[in-house]
Amino acid sequence: MKKAKSLITLISISFGAPLPGDEELPIISADFKISVFAQDPLVRNPCAITFDQQGRLCVGMGPQYRSPTKDTPGDSVWILSDEDSDGEAESRKQFATGFNSIQGLAWKGQDLWVANAPDLTIVRDLNGDDIADEYTRVYTDLGNLEHGLHGLNFGPDGKLYMSKGNSKGLTEPPERVAPAPFRELWGIADSAHFEDPTPIIFTSETYKKNYHNPRDDWGISGGILRCKDDGSQLEIISRGFRNPWDIAFDDRFDWLGTDNDQTMGDKIIAPFFGSHFGWGHAWSFDWKGDGHLPTAPSSGPLFEGSGTGIVFCKVPGYPEKYQNVFFYNDWLNRETRIYRTKWDGAWRKADRENLEILAHAEGGRTMPKSSGRSFDPVDIEIGPDGAIWISSWGRQYGAHFEEGKIANEGRIYRLWPRAFSPSNGNNTLPVWGNASAQDLIGKLGNHLPVWRTNAQEELIRRGKEILPLLLKRLSKDGNTTSLETWLIWTIGRISPDQNWFDLNTNQKIQSLRLQAFHQTITQEVVEALNDLEPRVRLEAVLTLRQGDAQGKTAALIDLASRETDRIVFYATWGA
Repeated sequence: MKKAKSLITLISISFGAPLPGDEELPIISADFKISVFAQDPLVRNPCAITFDQQGRLCVGMGPQYRSPTKDTPGDSVWILSDEDSDGEAESRKQFATGFNSIQGLAWKGQDLWVANAPDLTIVRDLNGDDIADEYTRVYTDLGNLEHGLHGLNFGPDGKLYMSKGNSKGLTEPPERVAPAPFRELWGIADSAHFEDPTPIIFTSETYKKNYHNPRDDWGISGGILRCKDDGSQLEIISRGFRNPWDIAFDDRFDWLGTDNDQTMGDKIIAPFFGSHFGWGHAWSFDWKGDGHLPTAPSSGPLFEGSGTGIVFCKVPGYPEKYQNVFFYNDWLNRETRIYRTKWDGAWRKADRENLEILAHAEGGRTMPKSSGRSFDPVDIEIGPDGAIWISSWGRQYGAHFEEGKIANEGRIYRLWPRAFSPSNGNNTLPVWGNASAQDLIGKLGNHLPVWRTNAQEELIRRGKEILPLLLKRLSKDGNTTSLETWLIWTIGRISPDQNWFDLNTNQKIQSLRLQAFHQTITQEVVEALNDLEPRVRLEAVLTLRQGDAQGKTAALIDLASRETDRIVFYATWGA
């Protein structure tokens, strides 16, 4: 079997199939265009998508078993290639294989992080042949695939953020033990013999996925967690979720996501440090939380569906109405919706009760199967070309075979405004180590996660000699909000002493977060409790909650006695 596996990974497979007619495509907003980048048999059950540093689409897909066994064939990550730059993929290459159901992907440097519950895995290509040679199991025993690990994102703080549903692990030491923060979410009592496991490194030949019975029981809560890029310093950011499938942050490093519920409606969430959103609350449950002080409130109308992928959009050249918005998928209703923010103090809300629809299939689906138009949207990303990329799962709920062969459908769609011209081609970048500092700074504000993340890490590697250039760029007029955010974090990570910028609200917020990051709480944090902007006051409270400062308790009590903002008061009460 080992020999066969090696041969399979070396094959680059080419496919040709007629593109679907208009009657199979989703119905889209009149001011958008759509194309099919890939379809079955090239892709089947494509669940998670991301782009590598060369701008190539990486797809985690099928068989996507719903009831796997220990011997069930695993999922793979494939690199799709558009060799003639016509906007359609002609071939694919298997980058890594043998995973449980892949439900999240994120690149940083040469590392591809794969959410494949019960595991979190890193795969690396060590020799540049686009085939992963090394597999590192960072965590295991993270629960089943139904409410598993999703939502992998690297923030400007260099940390990996992830969303986790409320399925719990087996906790069978020493081999099957999740890190302590996961066990805390599930309500598993800690004890001395529950030592956190260390990462295990495999080759492509020796790696074997772990198995978890999807019918095992549930923990108290799901959560949002973060860790360093080696898996260390894992901590809970937010909790009280049932199954948060995906999360994304905007150009101010503020989060939005979706959480799934069976009976009370799915909800839109804006998680922040220390927040509890109701599910599994120890003494006062409320699902929506809007008028219920013990829980953080929702950030949009409840909906009966299945919220999946979400992405923030701010693409140069897009019409203003599609700037600074989130797009999110609803797999059950077979729709992609548009979320526009309206701030009510520090409370992020949708600007309307009935959200606009970007794309839909003229009707929802049942769990077993969909029919009609081929649009069962799962993941969503903004590509290097500026288009919106959506993975559409197969019609069946899990693996479907005909005559012994997998027969699930699959689509990768590209959507873009009619007033915008997406680019085709490789979008290949120079090697980061050879790039000029100006080129790297320019990529800091880019919408493609891997480009801004890798550019930041290279600038940090170059150290303090680059600080004058970064500070000069930060002082310039006309920086985008995204570039400003990533500049502040890059400066602050190079030099912890450079931790206070206050020319505008965003600079204040990022400076407060930097102080929490470095645990160097200054007097400016306490003074920020009196800022006129509620979002600044909120961040000051969260910074104090994560650190320590002289007079902290008295200052928080004083704020609580006079605070009128719903979110700031909630955070102060919890601090």
